[in-house]
Amino acid sequence: MTLTRSVPLPWLASLALAATCSLSVAARAETLTAEEAVRRAASQNPSLRAALIEATAARQAVAAEEGARKPTLSASVTGQYEESYGRIADANGSAPGNGVGALQRSSGTSVASNVALRYTTDVGTSLEVGASGRSPADGTPGPNYGAQAYVSARQPLLRGAGTDAVLAPYAQAQASAVAAEQERELAASQTALDVLGAYWELWYAEQAILVQEQALAAAQRLLADAKARAETLGTGTKVDVLRFSTSAASIADALSQARATRAARAIALGRALGMAPASAASLAPTGAPPSLGALPSADALVRAASERSLELAALRADLDAQRARVSAAEDADQIRLDLFATASMDGQWVRDGLPGLSLPGGRPAFGVLGGIEVELPLGGGRASADAARARTQLAAAEARYQARAEAIAADVSSLRASLEAAAEQVALATETARMAGELAEAERQRLSLGTATSADVVQAEQTRREAELRRLRAAVTELTSRLQLDHETGALLVRFASVLPRRSS
Repeated sequence: MTLTRSVPLPWLASLALAATCSLSVAARAETLTAEEAVRRAASQNPSLRAALIEATAARQAVAAEEGARKPTLSASVTGQYEESYGRIADANGSAPGNGVGALQRSSGTSVASNVALRYTTDVGTSLEVGASGRSPADGTPGPNYGAQAYVSARQPLLRGAGTDAVLAPYAQAQASAVAAEQERELAASQTALDVLGAYWELWYAEQAILVQEQALAAAQRLLADAKARAETLGTGTKVDVLRFSTSAASIADALSQARATRAARAIALGRALGMAPASAASLAPTGAPPSLGALPSADALVRAASERSLELAALRADLDAQRARVSAAEDADQIRLDLFATASMDGQWVRDGLPGLSLPGGRPAFGVLGGIEVELPLGGGRASADAARARTQLAAAEARYQARAEAIAADVSSLRASLEAAAEQVALATETARMAGELAEAERQRLSLGTATSADVVQAEQTRREAELRRLRAAVTELTSRLQLDHETGALLVRFASVLPRRSS
């Protein structure tokens, strides 16, 4: 009788260490549903937070343009002290010689104030209403006090005339704000898509680990049986032991790779959630892939994409902003032709030897000033080139929009075709996995009866493992393709509207 001693294989030692690490991670795993993952990303994802900040900045730009349209009030008070030299006049009113003694130093003080209210109407009329006053100037003959009230208006006839020109900055800010809102919603939908894609990839990685662990357990049982038959019962061969040992080692290697893939998928999900890699390693999905309902027709999907695509909505808002810039540039390319008029009322109060002040003639003086002003650049100027460039950029933006709309329609049609194929693959993979499981069980029964070889069992077990992995892969591929389709048609944002940021009113 020969005594043999069992020596642990290297892959069994590494597998034991990997299993220990896996149990450590599982003990501190943080499970979350797909909706919880999207909700966490809505508050922590940096890309989405940047889109929210940009939308806020765009709304602030609109508020700034609204503030620029409000009237402005200006006021000033100035004081002056001045010294001067003058010649001394004799009794006859003539100045003496040119000596130094013929000059006399004099000084004077005065105070002036002004207040004005300015406003530009939506059609370009510039209005200004103001009043000014001045105090006595010491040593100054004649009027001592003065006040003036005036109203002025300037109406552009070409450049700067009309609401298109005056409200162009506000229209651009509004269009940019709408574009930023659409970009925010697009970022929210893209974030949900990225999170859900990473979530279900992690789910598949965990399911692959389970498949490999179950296959390894089955392979170890077959190896133990083969050793018992060869070493104890004498009904087996060393070839069977080596074949099952090699199969178990191969499965152990695949299990190690599956665990590494699972760690990478967890880090990818954590990145989408705004988590550090060390914290993301404990993330674990729960549940099974949901059913997303019936697949709409190709025509309905293309129509939905053209009407509700968030990307196309953002591009349309950019086009509106570009059109507003073209309007402003074309206005700046015109001749400046303005009508202006000013009406004023001036009062001068003088001392007439009696206490108090009096107004000459008993009424103020009135004045009216009006005219026309023309400004014509020679040689075309810069404005014409800017207007041409703006029109060219608009044409390019319209072409890009058309190209993107056609690309999205093609993508939607392609995704739908892929989804139909994916559904068929899921059904076929499910049936294949079922039959592969039955085949593996039958081969094990035949091995126990001695009508099958170890090679037949190993091949059947490998086929079952691969079929189950294909079934899981097909299910995840179908789900992620449907999520991508919903993202293209704007339905993904609607589905997760309760956990994603809502559009501001």
